[in-house]
Order: sequence, then structure tokens, then C-alpha cells
Amino acid sequence: MTNAYNQIVLMAVSVGSFNYGLSFGVASAIIGLEGFLDYFSLHLAGENASYASSMQGAFTGLFFAGGFFGSFFFAWLADKIGRKRALGIMSIVALIGSIISAVSVHIGMLIAGRIITGLASGGMNVIPPMFQSEVSVAEHRGQNVGLHGFMFVAGLATANWAGLGAVFSSNMALQWRLLLALQAVPSILLLVLGVWLPETPRWLILNGRPDEALITLKKLHDDGSDAEHQRALDEQSEIVRQIELDSRHDTSWSALFARPSTRRRILLGIFVMFFQQSTGQNVLYGLQINSLNSLGLIGWKASLIISCYVTWAAVLNFVGAALLDRVGRRTMMLIGLVGTTVADAIHTPLAITYGGGTNKAGAGAAVAFLFLFITFFAPCIDVTSYVYGAEIFPTYMRARGLAVTIATYFAFGAVYIATSNVASTTIGAKYNIIFISLSAINFAVAYYILPETKGLSLEEMGILFGEKGEVAHRENGPVGADDHKIGTINVNVEPAREEK
Repeated sequence: MTNAYNQIVLMAVSVGSFNYGLSFGVASAIIGLEGFLDYFSLHLAGENASYASSMQGAFTGLFFAGGFFGSFFFAWLADKIGRKRALGIMSIVALIGSIISAVSVHIGMLIAGRIITGLASGGMNVIPPMFQSEVSVAEHRGQNVGLHGFMFVAGLATANWAGLGAVFSSNMALQWRLLLALQAVPSILLLVLGVWLPETPRWLILNGRPDEALITLKKLHDDGSDAEHQRALDEQSEIVRQIELDSRHDTSWSALFARPSTRRRILLGIFVMFFQQSTGQNVLYGLQINSLNSLGLIGWKASLIISCYVTWAAVLNFVGAALLDRVGRRTMMLIGLVGTTVADAIHTPLAITYGGGTNKAGAGAAVAFLFLFITFFAPCIDVTSYVYGAEIFPTYMRARGLAVTIATYFAFGAVYIATSNVASTTIGAKYNIIFISLSAINFAVAYYILPETKGLSLEEMGILFGEKGEVAHRENGPVGADDHKIGTINVNVEPAREEK
């Protein structure tokens, strides 16, 4: 089981996940505030409607663009200086972005702040799940890494409830500036907690520090009943041997795409984030305020519904994380794809038919199916996709593989959000037909290509990708007192075979 120290480490790291959710959610929250729209002239009605639509698109889209580049930068940094120190630098960048955003006096300054915040958000989506996967035991990794998805959506919920409170503020400038400044709180908290956090054992071993890794493994995975620290010794031996096996191969960027097994992992990571974004979840959430307004729900009523929507998502992300190690990642994602496709296929015609009308029953039904959509998406796809992306890569390429995976998330998020602003003023809810079609296709593809990963250690994951002859795994028998040393590895290793 996961001991108390490990749980505290996991929760501390997930403050970065919360930071991402809060930063992302603040954008949707302030777009519905009159003070913000007045100050920057971003009302979608009137003679400046075209300008307002493009600026709203830039405000959200450039955040995702920053996240795209931030994914690669912070993944490189996590390999270069360690997961712990990269987490600290990420927090500083996020803090700078939040300060610039909060004190903005013109739209250019505001967008610059969002780009910097987006850059940090790339790290917030790469480092926490990677860190959590590298300090977790195999049997609880789904639940542990699932904290990223839960805390991310908890941050979203916090942003939306704060936005609801801001609606009732009489100070039109303070209401949106305070929300943007709120992003600084988790950044500061993570900086403080980062001083205490350990470095991950796998990064330490990858960088020739196995003795330090063993000390950390003892703290993380011993439950008090193992006086000989047997589990920690076995884990250290397995990690050391796997890294030795992996070192036989070219580990450059080009080689990751040239070698069949690593290429398959990267393509799988790209596909998972592609279908996650192609459900249309960010569009449905990001422009939900406009959709609710078209259905006759305006002001605080719309903000209340969105806040309840995201809170429900956070609860379900927590439930999904708890189920992952029992039900399995593949099963959860397939269920999610079916459920979200059906829910969106019903929500869309209702929104098209009753949007802008006076039929309250029709509008209510459209909102109800939005909630059904998130009921499937949150526990089955949202939380699961981050766990899956963090665990399918070997240690030497985990940061880079996860960078490509998360960059895919930001790339398609930026494309869908940017185009949705134009689509919402031209074809409205008909835009969702694209996501319904893509999700149906993605289910068929996922059914045939997604392997199940539950229960395997990170080192054993290679078995799923045709590396059976190059995978280190622990023996069930006893380990000698000196087996934690680099020269003596207590693992079963099958002879390496040439890949075809």
C-alpha cells in the first residue's frame, strides 16, 4: 500500500496540477464578467463583435500555445536538472505570468501574461504526473497519478466558484483582477513545498545516484513491517537493471521515432491526447458561458451552473482515479468514448433547436446532457489519459515522451478553441458535429490499439510494446544484503533480441 509519506509527497506535487486547473479556469470565469469585458472592450455584441471574438480566441488559444512549447521546455528541464528543481522553476514562471495578468492595463499585456502562464502550464501538465508515476508502487499507480486529474479539475472548480462570487462584486475592476491574482497562491505554495520534496528515485538512478535513490525508496514504499527494506532493495535493483538494458539503445530524439517499440509508445501517447481533445470537452467547457446565455441562462445563473458542472467533474475524477487500478485504463477509456459520443450527440441537436429560444424544457434538457457528457468524460477519459501518458514510457524517455503527449493536448486544444470562437458566431452548436464524428471514429481505433497497463511496474511496461526480451523484472525469492549495489542486480533478464 501507499504509505503516509508517499501520500504527502503525491499531494504536494499535485498542487502543480491544481495550479494548472486554476489558471485554465480563470479564463472562462472572467470572460463572463462585465467589468472585464468593459475594460478590454470584449463584448460579443455591438460594432466591436469581430474584434472581441478574435481577442477572446487569442486570450484562450495563446494560453494553449504557451502550454505546447512549455511541455517541451519543462520536459527537457526535468531531464536536465531533475523533476524537483524543474517543478520549482515552473512555479516561478507561473507566478510571473499571474502577476503580469493581474496588473494588465491593456489587452497586449493581458495576453502576454496568459502566454507566460500557458508556458508554465505545459510544465504543470508534464511534471506532476511524471513525478507521481515515478514515486508510486505499481498496484496503486492509477490512483496516485489520478491525483493529477482530480486536482486539475479541483482547480477549475475553484476558479469557477471564485468567478461566481466575483459576479456579485460592486468593484468592476477588482472582480477580474482578483481572480487573475488568485493564480499566484498555488504557485507560492508549491515553491514552499518544493524545498521539502525528494527527487524521484528513477531520475536519481538514471543520473548515477543509486544510493540516494535507495534512501528515497525506503521512505516512499516501506510500510513499517519490512525491517530489511526488501521492497525498496528489489525496486532499486529492477530500476538499475532496466536502465542498463535501455542504455544499449540509441536514446536520441530521432531514435525514439526510429525504433519500433518507442515509436509505438509515442504514437499511442499522441493518440490518447488527440481523442481526449477531440471529444470537444475544452470547447464545451470554455464556451459554455456563451452556450448557456443562448439558452436564456445569463449572469450568476450561468456561472452557478458552470461551477456545479466543474465540481461534479472533480468528484468524478476522484472516483475515476479510485477505479483505475481495479477496472483498468483501457476499459475506462472505451466506456468514456461511448458515453461522451452519445451524450454530445443528444446535447447538440437540443442546443441547435432551443438555443436562443424561450422553451425552458428544451434548454434544460440541453444542459442536462452536458452534465451527462462530463459524467462519462471526467472519470473515464480525463483522469485516465494523464495516467496512461505518464506510465507507458521508459525512464530514459519518460520526460520526452510525455512532452510529446501533453504537447498534443495543447496543440489540439488551441486549434479547437481558436476555431470555436468563430464557429460559435457562425454555425453555433453545429460545430459539435465534428467532435461527435471524431469520437465515434476514435472509439473504433482505440478498441484495436489500446493495450491494458494496470498492475505492471514502469519497468515491466516494455512487455506490451514488443520488448519482452529487454525487460528487467524482480524475482520472488530473497535478495542479498548487498544486492542494492550497481554491480549486483537481482533481476531476471531474458536475452536481448533484434527488433524487426
